[in-house]
Amino acid sequence: MKYYKNIFKSIQIQLICSICLLTTVPLLFVCVVEYYSSKDAIEQRVIEQLTSIADLKKNELNNWLDERLIDTSVIARNKILAAAATTLLQQRRRFESIDQLRKSEAGRVNYERILENLHLLKQVYKHYNVISIIDGANGEVVISTYPGIVGKTLSSFNDYIDTLEKKDVAVKDIYTSELIDQNCITYFCPVCMTDSLTLETTDIIIGVILLDVNVKNSVEPVIRNWPGMGETGETLLARREGNNLVYLNDLRHKPGAALKFVSPLSSAVDIPSVLSSGGEEGIKESVDYRNVPVLSAYRHIPVLNWGLVAKQDMKEAFAPVEKLKRRVILLIFVSLLIVIAMGISLTSRITQPILQLAQGAKAIASGNLDHRISVASDNEVGLLAREFNHMTEKLKESYTNLEQKVEERTTQLLRAERLAAVGELAAEVAHEINNPLGGLQNFASMLENEPGNALQTKKYATLMLDGLKRVEMIVKRLLTFSRPYTLRIAENDANAIIISSLEFIEHKTEPCHVSIHKELNPSLPPVLVDADHVSMVFINLMVNALESMPDGGALTIKTDICKQHEGCVTVHISDTGCGIQPEIKEKIFEPFFSTKNNMGEKGLGMGLAISKRIIEDHHGSITIESEVGEGTTFTICLPDQT
Repeated sequence: MKYYKNIFKSIQIQLICSICLLTTVPLLFVCVVEYYSSKDAIEQRVIEQLTSIADLKKNELNNWLDERLIDTSVIARNKILAAAATTLLQQRRRFESIDQLRKSEAGRVNYERILENLHLLKQVYKHYNVISIIDGANGEVVISTYPGIVGKTLSSFNDYIDTLEKKDVAVKDIYTSELIDQNCITYFCPVCMTDSLTLETTDIIIGVILLDVNVKNSVEPVIRNWPGMGETGETLLARREGNNLVYLNDLRHKPGAALKFVSPLSSAVDIPSVLSSGGEEGIKESVDYRNVPVLSAYRHIPVLNWGLVAKQDMKEAFAPVEKLKRRVILLIFVSLLIVIAMGISLTSRITQPILQLAQGAKAIASGNLDHRISVASDNEVGLLAREFNHMTEKLKESYTNLEQKVEERTTQLLRAERLAAVGELAAEVAHEINNPLGGLQNFASMLENEPGNALQTKKYATLMLDGLKRVEMIVKRLLTFSRPYTLRIAENDANAIIISSLEFIEHKTEPCHVSIHKELNPSLPPVLVDADHVSMVFINLMVNALESMPDGGALTIKTDICKQHEGCVTVHISDTGCGIQPEIKEKIFEPFFSTKNNMGEKGLGMGLAISKRIIEDHHGSITIESEVGEGTTFTICLPDQT
């Protein structure tokens, strides 16, 4: 975030942004307005096209259905055919079978003449696939242009008779014919008993003429194709059967669906088909039977209560809109690039001299007073450059004089700081050494007062040796902390260093009633360390832990792979001792600071300071976590030296 803020502080960036805003905002406004107006026009054109297709298909389908009704009505009024059919049906009832009828002289002649007429009708009315005459008494197919069904009986014949009571032509909606095993629409009309001589017709229905239309070869071609249907356009028919929606034609995206693809009305996703089959008309965006977003124009076919839907996938229907959007975006993008290029070229002429001034100022600020600005122009920037060079010359003169004075003064200060540092260190060392020296003086005075007391002399001599050792230890630790030393780096096993370090403190654990718990990860990578120095750190921390648990407790040493540095090792040394107060936790690594002095114990305050230095010299880290009364954990990270 700071980086971006710094970028926008640049005059060049500000100028470029201003130019872009001044040029692209009007362009963007014009493009957006043009896009939405064009988008509305394209969408309206798509809607009008789909609506026109739906209206066209509705009209074509209605006309086609009406024409078939007219054809059937013409056939129904053909009294010659009715008289011949009457004779044939009466003859059939005198024979046991149709074969016997056709073997008789009179029956054969009449049968062949009617069959020839039926074939002529089929040629005239090409939409009919099969024309048959059925016995009105039992539903038997007596004669047909499709020989394979002659002699068969219609199981649903009573449905025809119930409809024919009106003495009018009728139509059976799309169904799968039990006779020819095809999806058909059947137009039918009654054959009323007609006298063959006078052609007078009675009201007695003696038979039925069936005119079967194969849906695949008739209705589907009417609705199937339309201009601009593309890859996803489709017209479909649907009707309601009880609580279900039935699709009547094979679907473009679901072959073989006619009369087999059924969807409950309550859960149908194809809403336009549901609405149109219920008598509604309109256009809407929805999903189709595939659950794909589509634009659908739907109409109702009242003749057979069909729903007609002309639809196209939204993605394809509005592809021109998406194409227009891409063009507008490309136009804006290209225009923006051109504006930015022009802006960079223009602003560079303004900002380049300013940048040279800034670089000169930076060079002078870094101490290079011989640097000069070379801006060859007579404008305001050139004037500023000349004044800048003049200022630099003056600064150089002043700086030469100032250096001499600063050098002199930098020399009451360095000396003063050194003396102060030495004095502070001397005060700390004196404070640590004063205690044993005071004891030595007291012991020496007592020995001087009673030189003949051998027992006292031996006791005080021992105490004086201890005091001298303590002074010696203070001096050695001070030298260790202040004097450089050499690390002998080698590849070592951290677990092995832990185990060897524990050997030096295990004899102290039993008197303290402290138990040791080791959680050593056997899969640790080797570490590059000085084993002796690192062992000294571990021993120091373990001894401190033991001393923090005078009433007993637990010492836990855990090793693991470092979570922060790849290939490194972490060592945790934890105790259940008294813990460290928060206000002194930050001071425990300082030289000469010791919590043991606060507890009435002897401590130099150098152990943790030396441990911290050793770990840091290994490029590692040592941290502490502690809660008063709950214990302390030191965490040591030994990173890879490579």
